Amino acid sequence: MAAATLPIIDLDLFRQDPSSQAAKEECFKAADALITYGALVVKDSRVTEEDNGSFLDVLEDYFALPAEELKKDERPEYGYQVGVTLENTEKPKCKSDDVCLKIIEKLEASERPLDILAHGADPKC
Repeated sequence: MAAATLPIIDLDLFRQDPSSQAAKEECFKAADALITYGALVVKDSRVTEEDNGSFLDVLEDYFALPAEELKKDERPEYGYQVGVTLENTEKPKCKSDDVCLKIIEKLEASERPLDILAHGADPKC
């Protein structure tokens, strides 16, 4: 199974002329990426490689915090769609989705969810 490539959204197109056809196409591409993958890559000429490195350092430092500290950022009232989702919180939803189950069957054993039938929460290992 080939790995999916996240779409790259060129923010400069929107910054140059938000009402242009190119900007609108980037917006649709961004929406489609979020619907399809839940993620996208943003290209912004104002951001340097140093900025990228600093951002990654901040993320790594944040997720290296003790679980008790991260737990303060949990937002179960929003279905964990914002904030942090700690390990052993989420349960797979694939058990009733045939398309999803077929995709999982094609994955290498080491890449498959540990508990596809959602008996337990995802350990995020």
